[in-house]
Amino acid sequence: MAPILGPMAYGVRTTSTARNETTRLASEATAQRARETRESLAAEGVSFPLVVGVVHLLIVQLVASLAYRFGTIREDSAPFRYVPEPLDGWARYLVEPMRHWDGFWYKLLAEQGYDRAPTAYPAFWPLYPWLMDRGARLTGLPTETVGYLIANLAFLIGLVLVYRLVALDFDRAVARRTLVALALFPTAFFFTAVYTESLFLALVAGALLAARTERWFLAGVVGLLAALTRSQGVMLLAPFAVLFLQQHRFEWRRWLPNAAWAALPAAGPAIFAWQLGSQGIDRLAFVNVQEQWWRFQASPVETFRCAIAGCTAPADHPYITENYPIRGADWSWIGIIVRDPSWSTFTSLTFRDAVARSETLELSCTVLFLALAAVGLRYLPLYHSAYVWPALVVPLFSPSAIHPLMSIPRFGLVLFPLFVMLALLFERRREAIPAIAISTLLLILLTAQFAQWYWVS
Repeated sequence: MAPILGPMAYGVRTTSTARNETTRLASEATAQRARETRESLAAEGVSFPLVVGVVHLLIVQLVASLAYRFGTIREDSAPFRYVPEPLDGWARYLVEPMRHWDGFWYKLLAEQGYDRAPTAYPAFWPLYPWLMDRGARLTGLPTETVGYLIANLAFLIGLVLVYRLVALDFDRAVARRTLVALALFPTAFFFTAVYTESLFLALVAGALLAARTERWFLAGVVGLLAALTRSQGVMLLAPFAVLFLQQHRFEWRRWLPNAAWAALPAAGPAIFAWQLGSQGIDRLAFVNVQEQWWRFQASPVETFRCAIAGCTAPADHPYITENYPIRGADWSWIGIIVRDPSWSTFTSLTFRDAVARSETLELSCTVLFLALAAVGLRYLPLYHSAYVWPALVVPLFSPSAIHPLMSIPRFGLVLFPLFVMLALLFERRREAIPAIAISTLLLILLTAQFAQWYWVS
């Protein structure tokens, strides 16, 4: 029996060794595929956002520069009376078309500080003008040029961070479509303008990505910077709370120190108030200053009524001396172009001004954003909705007598979960391509409006 048992035993050992080797090779192959996937994701997570950002910049900048150089500027626009001196060199036709409206306020604030007139300055939060001022001191460039460079660099960083965050919650295909929807949205030119949209998007995406991956100290610090960029930044407390509870539950012993880091965005308003007070300004000026934009308190229902059918502003408002009539949405511009669909009509001041003052963009974007947010309650992670809803609802409690839904088409740009919903809804090419084409056309038209001092949002 020995001669037989020996080879059999040897065969068993050989088979076992072969199986172990096969398992080891399979594990190595799996690990290699995982590494390749991570490397591919990391590479695409930079290259794709950069491509999208460059395409966005080329479209917006080309349209803005051509409109500013060859178009007719609206000289009766109120802020136009205060436009600063022309810039020199390349900035003449790159930066000047993108420094209008709030961009001009940020320039003045960066150069003069909060303790100088006018009293409207506290409406603009300090981080962005501070960076503009420091950048101008270091480089010798004009403050608005520095603001332009910051905005465009921050937008590229923001796209990279949004891609990583969305790919983490969904997949790369959804992340790609999200970036396209975001960069080509009709009001996306604000990402290139001397505005805070780009910086705020980058900071919010970075803060939420850090919180999502349980790096709470980084999340808190970046969230605090977001809360020093715009008042909307303090609303990061809501998605932070959702993520924190999902990760830590109610195991109190695990809360510290992460709970302290998660609360850091709340320090943004406190720091801003301290800065104003140290310069001899009312510490709550950033709250009260909204009255200078003729904002008043109302319920969301009343705000929508004003935006749709018109209403009367309260007579006890500090800047409104009588019952001021507020116009609702005016769709008459459609009849103008239908009656005379010519190039001269389309480019005329009368038509373009009618579009600018019609409130239709504000109303359409608000309805779209609320609809996407409502559907998102089912399809988006809970912390996405916790970020979106406060930022959408709070402005509805303070309409403006000038434009009831003023700035909401711009406020919604930084609510990237809304664009995740667009990416989920427009999954098929036959639906996505026409939507992208229409959105890009509107982006071109609104960019030209902005570059020539027409009101957009």
